[in-house]
Amino acid sequence: MIKHVAFDFDGTLADSVDFCLYVFDAVFKKYMGDQAPEREAIYQCFGMNEPGVIRNFVGSNLPEAEEEFYRLHRQWHLQMCPDLFPGCRKLLDYLRERNIPVSIVTGRSETTCQISVEVLQLQGIFTDFQYGAAQRNDKSAQLQLLMDKYDLSADEILYVGDAVSDAEACHAAGVKCLSAAWAKSARIAELEKINPGLVFRTVEAMIDYLQTH
Repeated sequence: MIKHVAFDFDGTLADSVDFCLYVFDAVFKKYMGDQAPEREAIYQCFGMNEPGVIRNFVGSNLPEAEEEFYRLHRQWHLQMCPDLFPGCRKLLDYLRERNIPVSIVTGRSETTCQISVEVLQLQGIFTDFQYGAAQRNDKSAQLQLLMDKYDLSADEILYVGDAVSDAEACHAAGVKCLSAAWAKSARIAELEKINPGLVFRTVEAMIDYLQTH
């Protein structure tokens, strides 16, 4: 019996991957000029939180660059990421109406995650937040923390994430992953290979799965 569902944020609940990359582009252009990294290189670092990604390319701790990222993230949020993916609020409501707590397990920092919660008016929805680290994040450890905190066995929690690494982390933790493949950035072929039968191209398809399972 499922007692808890945890969600990734970027590319899963919100179409925010390009938004985050756009903010990184602006910050790296300001602080690195012509040495700024390509987007694919930035994307490959998304297992780190925002300070970790910035330090990875700048090469040192640069608080002013981190603060600039937070400032632009808040300033541009409504313009570039005004809401969750269509259907995701319905998915969250579906679970909460059945008294199933929902949490966020993300590679993001606490600062940007809470900016998104505020801007998108998600206050009071999530029971718990597990944030990312400046080093590469370990979502399997985050899931284990959730299970320990709420006394859950691995078959009592689901994780919803869009990345191949999300499925890998779930497999390591013994947790079933429902792969969200409704973002344009979704790598569907790779997801199907690592998580066959549990890749969902629409939110509605995932709700249908939950209703029948």
